[in-house]
Amino acid sequence: MKNTTRLRWPILILTLLACVGGFLLRRAQLAAMQLDGSAAQGSRAHIYLLILAVVTAVALAAMLFPLARQKSWKSVFAYRPVLYFLHLPAAVGLLVGNLLLLIVKQPQAAVAATAPAVTNALNQLLGPLGLLCGLCLGAFAVIGLYGKKPTPLLYIACTLYLVVRLIVCFQQWNTDPWIHDYCYQLLAAVCTMLAVVQLAGFSFDRGKRRITLFWCLLAMLFCAMTVADHLKSGSAVQNVINLSLFVTMLGSALQLLFCDLRPEEEAAPREEPAPESQSPCEE
Repeated sequence: MKNTTRLRWPILILTLLACVGGFLLRRAQLAAMQLDGSAAQGSRAHIYLLILAVVTAVALAAMLFPLARQKSWKSVFAYRPVLYFLHLPAAVGLLVGNLLLLIVKQPQAAVAATAPAVTNALNQLLGPLGLLCGLCLGAFAVIGLYGKKPTPLLYIACTLYLVVRLIVCFQQWNTDPWIHDYCYQLLAAVCTMLAVVQLAGFSFDRGKRRITLFWCLLAMLFCAMTVADHLKSGSAVQNVINLSLFVTMLGSALQLLFCDLRPEEEAAPREEPAPESQSPCEE
């Protein structure tokens, strides 16, 4: 326990530095990208970005492996309730972003689908499911602040939204022949969905701390890269949703990282064992 708790801050710092570096490199890559989607001659930003993503993923896997296993909700999320406040602005962001999507009704990209009716239904469901996800995330934060275990239905609703969002967005991205244009948005959506699926396991006391942390931290990295995509495209609404997912992944990651040391254990000084008194016969 003593050795593994020292890894918490290096893991967090590595992830945050990778997020900043990934955002800057992605901006440089997009700035050097030509109109046809190919990289400008002499540009190496896409190579550096790929190296950063691979090195960060390998380093996180190696650093997370020694962490102690935790599988119950109480052992991870019942402590440090202040971290639940990070989920509240994320819930508000999801509500605002998806509400704006419903109001604005942005035109949908034409996609080639074998079942157009299903595709249209999923597009219509995305906004309401996003609102439901925001409400469930807010309920999760409020329930956690009171120290109670949330129902798995909250995670199921969030997972359903992320699955539908991944399908709808991928159908639009897939019309672009250049994977450089959408690869990190795709990775952000996949990692976020996998992280929420793993987080749901803690409500059943069957959670997997290390793999859940891995997906949460990778979701943060790719969401940070995706911020640059939405800044270039001018999609402020999508950036609100993306940043909300980043914040909730950060909140979950902090709870998973810092669950080893209980707050009462930090405050309570260690008591030295009293010296054993010798009996007169021993003297």
